[in-house]
Amino acid sequence: MSTLFKPPSHKVIDKHEMQKLISKNLSISVLTKIFHLATRLFIPPLVLSFIGLETYGIWVFCLIMTSYIGFGAFGVSNVYIRYVAEYHAKNEIEKINGLLSTGILLVTIISIILIGIMWFFMPTLLEVFNIPAKLHDTAFVLFFGTVCVFMLTLSLDAFPQSLNGLQMIAETMLIWITCLTLETVLIIVFLFSGLGVYSLFYALMIRYVVSIMAYIILSFKLIPKLSVGLRHINLSYLKFFYKFGAIVQISGLLGLFLQSMDKMITSTAINLQAMTLLDLGTKFPVMSTFIPASMNAVFLPAMSYMHSQQRQQEVRNLYAQGSRLMSLLTGFIMGYLAAFSAPIIAAWLGNDPQYQIVSVIMVFLTFPQHLHVLTGPGTTFFKGIEQPNRIFIYQLLRITLIGIAMTIVFRLFEINILNIVITIVLATIVSALIFIYYTNKIIGLKNKAYVNKVIIPGLIPYGVGYLLFWLLTPWVAIAMNDRWYAVGFVLVTGIIYSLITLFVFYLGIFDKSEKNRIHQWLLEKYVTYIVGKK
Repeated sequence: MSTLFKPPSHKVIDKHEMQKLISKNLSISVLTKIFHLATRLFIPPLVLSFIGLETYGIWVFCLIMTSYIGFGAFGVSNVYIRYVAEYHAKNEIEKINGLLSTGILLVTIISIILIGIMWFFMPTLLEVFNIPAKLHDTAFVLFFGTVCVFMLTLSLDAFPQSLNGLQMIAETMLIWITCLTLETVLIIVFLFSGLGVYSLFYALMIRYVVSIMAYIILSFKLIPKLSVGLRHINLSYLKFFYKFGAIVQISGLLGLFLQSMDKMITSTAINLQAMTLLDLGTKFPVMSTFIPASMNAVFLPAMSYMHSQQRQQEVRNLYAQGSRLMSLLTGFIMGYLAAFSAPIIAAWLGNDPQYQIVSVIMVFLTFPQHLHVLTGPGTTFFKGIEQPNRIFIYQLLRITLIGIAMTIVFRLFEINILNIVITIVLATIVSALIFIYYTNKIIGLKNKAYVNKVIIPGLIPYGVGYLLFWLLTPWVAIAMNDRWYAVGFVLVTGIIYSLITLFVFYLGIFDKSEKNRIHQWLLEKYVTYIVGKK
């Protein structure tokens, strides 16, 4: 049996083994998120070539609704990850069975109730979201159908999350990326078959069903003595869901509300088409954060495992090192998006004048999204040490500041897309910096060291990107007038930017230990290649 599909051992994972495990999970998580980003960015222009902005806007709302429902189980998912990691560290398998069985029953009951509520309020939602009357029937089918499939799938989310709690993230990512590929292929096939916007729903439904079946099969295959059933249900486990889980839950819902609030405000205050343009403008910066943010899914079970064994210094080191790595990776991505936003959008959507504002929105959102990502290690740290209530500070700050800014804008300025975006940007920057300062104080990390080791290195790629853009200005104008030239321009400049930035990282940013790890990794890959050839 390969190491990728090897059942987890119950021996104590020491510092060296933990570093190897984290490194493997980080690598696979980042690579799968990159693939996810590529497929998700490929779909919108393809779909828009078959349907209009208004119809596609309905699907955007479907994704917003499923995101809310997904975060509706966010607290439960974190309970699985947090406590499965702890029980595994203590070799208490029977408690894992009890936790999963109780959680599945709880989420199933809640899912059935929420589906009924959604059916009752669906006509009201169509009016609130300003959906045109001619699209009501389509919107009703898509909204309710997506919610039903998603809710029923979440009832069995215990299986993939238990694997994540055991730090078998590589295994879950393999299933996830396989099903994501299947969904992408199905979308293309269904679109060309004439199914229109329903192509997205049918492909999503098949993806969910296949993935959850694969997670269930893999869980019983890889987790020794796993057993789920009514005999394992114990009401004592509910305290984890309404204490730890509820706090994480509320925080997650607040975060999702803040993430989608600009779109809902734009739709109600302006129109559905403006909301779709805003969604397109946020697509690259927001989805790009999924790549570095995926590291938090690796950090949580590792921090929980080490915290349960009182290895606090290792937890602090993971926070500091993780923040630095996330800042470098985020800066690497955002630096290019900020500098080359105009040709990127021209290559992605074409040179239609209505898409010009999309590139402007994209520039505004890069840096605030960078800081938003850096709050992730802090929220993960507080979850890992069983103090999730502290993460409310960030969410409440953002809500307060956005509320104040929106009030000022709506009273004194014109209500348009850019003014809405600016309020979100300013509120995110200020609240993120305050939360990072607070987290560092709790952990005992000096803010000056944090700025030097985390913030500043992550900003250097922006300078590289804008300098390269300035040097290539004569070619930018050509790219803006020819979509296929823009595609080539983005590919070539992306490669040049990547090579220069990596070179700058290696010579001026990486310290000796980081360079040694790179050398070791390259050596291991070389040895593996040579052995394979022999």
